[in-house]
Amino acid sequence: PPPPPILMRPVKTLKKSGGKIAIIFSNRLFLSKAVGLWTGSDDIEHAYTVGCYLHYCNGGFKDIEAEDLSTRKQKGNERVIVGDPLYVVTAVKT
Repeated sequence: PPPPPILMRPVKTLKKSGGKIAIIFSNRLFLSKAVGLWTGSDDIEHAYTVGCYLHYCNGGFKDIEAEDLSTRKQKGNERVIVGDPLYVVTAVKT
């Protein structure tokens, strides 16, 4: 597959200035189909990777942010994920 910056270049043609892009992902995957960069990292690193893809694709994105959309339930002193984890990385086209 092409390197991430090349892979993401078409994204810059899809948005007008001020337009917002949202890339949503989970950590569920088929190990045989995922790239090593993804399988060897955790959820925070996944969000960082997607944000870097947007930053370095020369697409002119700003305000790149990540958010955990996972449904959580209180279990003792912590909030655990119920079902599949879900994350979104958003950015605004400059």
